[in-house]
Amino acid sequence: MQPKDVEHILAYTDPQHACNQGSLIRLASGELLLGYNEERAKRHRDSGQSCLIRSRDGGRSWDPATRTVVWPYSETQGNWDCAFAELSDGEILMHTRMCHFLDATALRGGADQVIGGPPPGRAERFKRQTGYALCRSGDGGRSWSEPRPVNTSPICDSGLGPYIVGGSGAGHIVELPDGGLLLPLHGTLSREWLSQAGETPRCFVLRSDDRGRNWEYWATVAYDPANILDWVEPGITRLRDGRLVCLMRTQARPGRFDNLWFTESEDDGASWSRPVRTGLWGYPADVLQLDDGRVLAVYGYRRAPWGVRACLSQDGRSWDARDEFVVREGGAAPPDFREYWHIGYPTVALAADGAVVVAYHEYTDGPTPIQHRRVTRFRL
Repeated sequence: MQPKDVEHILAYTDPQHACNQGSLIRLASGELLLGYNEERAKRHRDSGQSCLIRSRDGGRSWDPATRTVVWPYSETQGNWDCAFAELSDGEILMHTRMCHFLDATALRGGADQVIGGPPPGRAERFKRQTGYALCRSGDGGRSWSEPRPVNTSPICDSGLGPYIVGGSGAGHIVELPDGGLLLPLHGTLSREWLSQAGETPRCFVLRSDDRGRNWEYWATVAYDPANILDWVEPGITRLRDGRLVCLMRTQARPGRFDNLWFTESEDDGASWSRPVRTGLWGYPADVLQLDDGRVLAVYGYRRAPWGVRACLSQDGRSWDARDEFVVREGGAAPPDFREYWHIGYPTVALAADGAVVVAYHEYTDGPTPIQHRRVTRFRL
């Protein structure tokens, strides 16, 4: 399978701020809305503010005048890893992680060492995630409410390690036929590290029955009781036959990045099938059903030759590497750059003209690479 009419487009770049981890949706108006994280500085640190930009021509161009800061960071607080969804009544929801920036003076081991903090010489400060929150817009994303905390209990909503409540821009809220909403996330029941008798992260969904104002735990999507597999950053969509399908980023202890794993639900997320390993290597994934019924998955490819890949499934259940194709190749920074591998986080939507639009982040060329937002349009 090879895509047709491929167009690679620069969506947004800022020489002073790394821009990454986006969320792409098509609004009822036909506009494409691309949310993304704008870092406080030029390096990837998962610290910043949630922003958005718009396209009125199916992703071919992105108007910088439409850039909107949904939830600005302050000297002490920020947010990142936003995901957007438009509900059937036209309201737009954005959920995101919350964090605080701390001066780690109590952890100093010397003039140039901060345990758990930034490398010497960096202006950025120690970051701690402090919860999850949701903003809402009733005017097409032009203005936004104050953030409202999301109840993730019993999953921990704060911590210093990697096993905190989180998601990715592909973790769009899913609206069910009965009006309920599902929010896909990952996290753990314990705040302890694995070395301290903690557990590997699980994927789970929260449910809201009041249009996202209040949330409660609904179901675990996947969890490994052997504490070997990490299942994180679920990409979920609801198919027209009523099934929820999910692809999960997977890592096996002590640190091997594995293929995407798959699970599905036939009862609106209340229970999920046994996870199975697909033939697709990459992470994380976003999933979308096309107009002809086929299901498309897009995912980052963080090894040579780097870039973003995609796969078509006839039923959303069978994922075969022989059906994989390249969306975009390259985009990694030079190997001596500390974060050269952090590319991708693709998110996908269908434009009003039927084209597939995939948004992702990659690095600019040159001696000081910086993450920026790009889009690829194509037809299948």
